Amino acid sequence: MATRLVVEWTRLTLRLAVAEGSGGRLRVRAIHAQMNRAPEEAAESLRRLLQAAKITAAEVIGVVSREQVITRVVKFPAVDPSELAQMVELYAKAQLPYPREQTVMDFHVLERDDGFSTVAVVACQREVIDRHVAVLQGAGLTVNLLTLSSWGALGWYRHAVKASPVSEPCLVLNVDDARTDLVLVADGRILSSRSIGQGMIDWGAAADTIELLALEIERSRASVRKELPDADMRSVTLTGQGPLAQWSGPLSQRLGLPVTAVEAKQAFKGCMIPTSPPVSPVVVGGVAASDVRSLLNLSPTDMRVQVRHRKQVQELVTVGFLLLSVLALGSWLLSLRVGRQHRQAAQLAAVLEEIQPTAKDIQEKNRSQQLVAGILEHRERLGRALADVFASTPDAVSLEALTFERSRGELVVRGNAVTTVDVLAYIKQLEQIEGVEGVRLRYSTRRSTPSGDRTDFELVVTQRHA
Repeated sequence: MATRLVVEWTRLTLRLAVAEGSGGRLRVRAIHAQMNRAPEEAAESLRRLLQAAKITAAEVIGVVSREQVITRVVKFPAVDPSELAQMVELYAKAQLPYPREQTVMDFHVLERDDGFSTVAVVACQREVIDRHVAVLQGAGLTVNLLTLSSWGALGWYRHAVKASPVSEPCLVLNVDDARTDLVLVADGRILSSRSIGQGMIDWGAAADTIELLALEIERSRASVRKELPDADMRSVTLTGQGPLAQWSGPLSQRLGLPVTAVEAKQAFKGCMIPTSPPVSPVVVGGVAASDVRSLLNLSPTDMRVQVRHRKQVQELVTVGFLLLSVLALGSWLLSLRVGRQHRQAAQLAAVLEEIQPTAKDIQEKNRSQQLVAGILEHRERLGRALADVFASTPDAVSLEALTFERSRGELVVRGNAVTTVDVLAYIKQLEQIEGVEGVRLRYSTRRSTPSGDRTDFELVVTQRHA
């Protein structure tokens, strides 16, 4: 069973999610968290947390906050993934504010229509990615993938909300300790996402929390209307930390939209979630429960190559073990079979010794029978051939001699006819006889006789082999 470890940190806390499963089905087993008072010591803090939780992982995924990337929504005249990738690469080189060599990027499709694709290009500075990788590697982890916090909110939504009757597009508002994610979701994909650097600590201390949250939601709404005019927000799902149930009613009145408060742990039934320090498990747990193929990939090119190489090595090792197992099992089965064959051979040799005299006698009789049968068959074929030749001979043709050459399977016919035309007609009649492969004219000679001119001929009739 595969184990996945997801690592996420904010400026206040560090949290881990452990998921287990096989294929695309993973279940979050535990979430761990601790304070992150010294961000510069994040690697050591992570190492201690891993040791305390006794975690070993086969697959490690790091989470980059949505605040640390930029997105651009672009419409391209293509729907083929390979063509889109090339167009996005050209766009990135020309339009992104960072030099391409200092940028890590990926994209995801928002919608397709009439041969066009609306794409969200996500870009992050390489130094931000390198810092995340350095923390993970400093804690002794081998990184498989870096993804974006918005995809954690999407994964949580798929498990906690999708089964409920909600109107889409639905804005997932995840309030964390020091960050708030706003992710618009529809049909299992992200249409728009934002992240702001205020969390429960900030909202809880504000006197006008409802108004501030409403303003952030309206900003997301305006952004969606600008980028995707046909996709308007229809509902809001409020989750994470804070008095969610108290906020949902006033927010709904302020926005004119249905606002539903959903407990974050609802998506992770049976999972151990810490209460201290208080963190939102939405992002880290949502990534842990997602199919890795559906996640946005912010891994640098060299890391992708290393991951692909490790995967190939693992596959080769697995295939090698399977081959060794098959060979060992095959050797064991072969030894059993050889032993059984030796026993059977000994039994058969004993039986052969008993029946050998009788078998030789039967062989001799079979040879004699086959010889007689062959002679009779040959005579029967010859008789049929002669009968057919006689039956096919017209009055205008006189036969003088018939010779059968057995070795070649040929019947030589000599005779004479009134005219050469009669000879040719006779040849055609002989070719129609069943069992005749062909008729060849060896010679024909015109001569005079007391009764008139005649044509002497000799034909070779070839029979088909039985």
